[in-house]
Amino acid sequence: MKKYILLLSVISAFFFIAGCAEQGPAEKAGEAIDNSVEKGLDAVDDAANEVEDSAEEAGEAIDDQADDISSGY
Repeated sequence: MKKYILLLSVISAFFFIAGCAEQGPAEKAGEAIDNSVEKGLDAVDDAANEVEDSAEEAGEAIDDQADDISSGY
């Protein structure tokens, strides 16, 4: 009796693992959505970095102009 339970457990585990190996349409769609969201977040990060760099450059230009004005050009 124990041999049959063990055999049934091994066979069940095999089918469970084999069934999880292939992605179905829902898993593929979920993965595509995840990739799209990740790309979107990367684009937002890139845009935020560009804005930050531009703001820093503008601040430096203003500081340079203020120094020029205070030193009499």
